[in-house]
Amino acid sequence: MDDILSTAVEAIPVEDVGQIEASDLTVDNLHIFLESLLPGIRSLAFNILVCIVIYVVGKKLIRLIHKMLQKTMEKTQADVGIIRFLGSTLDVVLHIFMIFMILGQLGVNTASIVTVLGAGMLAVGMALQGSLSNVAGGILILFMRPFRVGDYIVCDYGEGTVTLIGLFYTTITAKDNRVITVPNGSISNCAVTNCTQNPVRRIDTIVGISYDSDIRLAKEIMESIARNCRYVLQDREITVFVDSLGDSAVNIGLFCYVNTPDFLAAKWQMTEDIKLRFDDAGISIPFPQVHVHMENA
Repeated sequence: MDDILSTAVEAIPVEDVGQIEASDLTVDNLHIFLESLLPGIRSLAFNILVCIVIYVVGKKLIRLIHKMLQKTMEKTQADVGIIRFLGSTLDVVLHIFMIFMILGQLGVNTASIVTVLGAGMLAVGMALQGSLSNVAGGILILFMRPFRVGDYIVCDYGEGTVTLIGLFYTTITAKDNRVITVPNGSISNCAVTNCTQNPVRRIDTIVGISYDSDIRLAKEIMESIARNCRYVLQDREITVFVDSLGDSAVNIGLFCYVNTPDFLAAKWQMTEDIKLRFDDAGISIPFPQVHVHMENA
């Protein structure tokens, strides 16, 4: 647009502007004026055409680069959260670069825009310090990998399966299907227990039996249950032991290993089997009791 105006101004000398009379407004003069505008119009049309080409080709290149990055990351078996984060960041950077190319083609001074944007980003950064800490926490989680999408974790804010690691928040779906949204800055600074990171987990079961019951028989029953459970890994150690002598019970422990996805199913089944087998064998599981002795004064 600046080129069109400058061309038009050059076509009409400044000293003659005040001397234009009604008799000068003829078809020939109008034709001459329009011809003087043609170079600027051609230049503007050419720049607009180039901008359209930059936009169309740029969009296709951005999609192509995004797909190449995603395939490369998937081949390296990168975490889903990292793939999404890098893909989103790359899209934003490439789109900003394309916009600056279009503005530069239209003759806009991009240096001044960069200066204004820099000052604006600084002001926004000062106002959004908490959000920036969440971004830093998200980057830390994605690259340090204390947990990944699909892991079952326990933290100060609840427990459940991680369904999304975003730029600002981590989303956890609890066992009762509640959705817990935790700021990345908070979850990256608290203790997190990852229950599914290792492929194998150990089941720790402690059962109290009465002092009158047969300890050896109770240990044999618990070991037999572990040996016959279809979830328990028989090539790993199975240990049955007397854990402690409590106030009202002898506490017997059982350690065995299962595949992580089978943990809850194995624990539930073995707990039920122990109770049923103890009942059949006459082994009682005591419960807290209070004995009150009353004496006559």
